[in-house]
Amino acid sequence: MIAILVILTAAAALAVMLPRGRPGRDVRVAVAVTLVAGLSAYAATGRPLLPAAPPQALPIDRTRTLFETERQARLPRFGPAAAWLTFADALLRADGSAMAIRGLRGEIDVHPSDVELWIGLGHALAVHAGRVGDASRLAFDRAAALAPDSPHPAFFLGLTQFETGDRAGAAATWRALKGRALPVHDLDAWITRAER
Repeated sequence: MIAILVILTAAAALAVMLPRGRPGRDVRVAVAVTLVAGLSAYAATGRPLLPAAPPQALPIDRTRTLFETERQARLPRFGPAAAWLTFADALLRADGSAMAIRGLRGEIDVHPSDVELWIGLGHALAVHAGRVGDASRLAFDRAAALAPDSPHPAFFLGLTQFETGDRAGAAATWRALKGRALPVHDLDAWITRAER
């Protein structure tokens, strides 16, 4: 089979060269070198008798996290920020937290006053670190500074604390949010859940 392919390739090369007259020595050498290099590469790496195998899909956890579920319920589901947050959630489910952070930071460079992107970055940083650290808290603080009347930055900070295992911190964050002008309708249920 391989021999037939080699003969067909050589014939095709000759068919291209012959109508233009006898090719010069340089052209013949270039064609010969190209054919020999291609055959050598195939001989070194090709395995024609190896049976084909179907590609294996990578295992991806398709279950939503609490953060993703609540984000889709409480924040806008359409628009550039929502698309980036959905992409970041998918990366986080596939253990791609560094890529999610890089993508969100790039989008924040374009839209630095987008509260939802800052919330998503805070969450991604916490997932990457395994806890709500200084960088994550700084992102949530930036979101709160951009939207001082919105309960979302504080609520999602508490939710991120809850997800990363800091239940006491989550309950404290949510209790502080309880006295704000724009309350969260199910905040008491979340506080009770964190205190269990």
